[in-house]
Amino acid sequence: MGVKAHLSFLATFYRRELSSLMEYRFNFISQTIGMFLNDVLWIFFWFLLFYNFKTINGWSFHEMMFLYSILGMVWGVKAGLFSNSNKLARTIAEGQLDYYLSLPKNVLLHAIAKTGYSAGGELLFGITLSALTFKLEQLPLFLLFIITSTAILVAWDIIVNSITFYVGNFEQAARTASNILLTFSFYPFSVYSGATKFVLLFIIPAGFVTGIPVELLKSFSWKWLAITLSFSLLFSTFAVWFFYKGLRKYESGNVMAMRG
Repeated sequence: MGVKAHLSFLATFYRRELSSLMEYRFNFISQTIGMFLNDVLWIFFWFLLFYNFKTINGWSFHEMMFLYSILGMVWGVKAGLFSNSNKLARTIAEGQLDYYLSLPKNVLLHAIAKTGYSAGGELLFGITLSALTFKLEQLPLFLLFIITSTAILVAWDIIVNSITFYVGNFEQAARTASNILLTFSFYPFSVYSGATKFVLLFIIPAGFVTGIPVELLKSFSWKWLAITLSFSLLFSTFAVWFFYKGLRKYESGNVMAMRG
């Protein structure tokens, strides 16, 4: 399939996903409001903390608004477009990839594409907070970071879930790994230093999800922008390669062994 065919497939797929969500409007609206209020509570918690301490290693409440604007939008986009990325381990372990292999569409894209109920609340929160936080001239950079950070989150899910191809059932460990990345993304990057900061950049790349984007919005650097873009591209490419390398094991009978 070419790019045009992929885009056409995705447009049709997400229209149907949205129609499906609208069949259960009450559930969708209630979860949207619930997620929005949950995120507001996080902001209130940080407001109280910074009200008493003013700054944490150079980060103020304003930087935390940056962080949660990015995280809310990124999580909303991920949940809205690829909510099955963190369920890939189960799909592999239970042999459900057979369904996607029988279709003419991109296997990985089709397997992770799904719209989750939490997307609405996260997007509403991200848009609301962004409108209160960002200046108009910061918007292009902010939108760029939504793309790079979403790509990193989805790629991380693909990598940790694809380990199932190699070791068997890895569902619980993959879910834990996904939560670890997200947890580190919630906190000011300035609190980390030395080896920990290196790990959170290049091993568990939480720093590239929120920390570095906030630092660049705070004090722009062409060097770190280039590093962020390069890492996002390379990390996403590796995730796709790692999945398809594992898929060859699946096709060679790995699923039969797991079912037994």
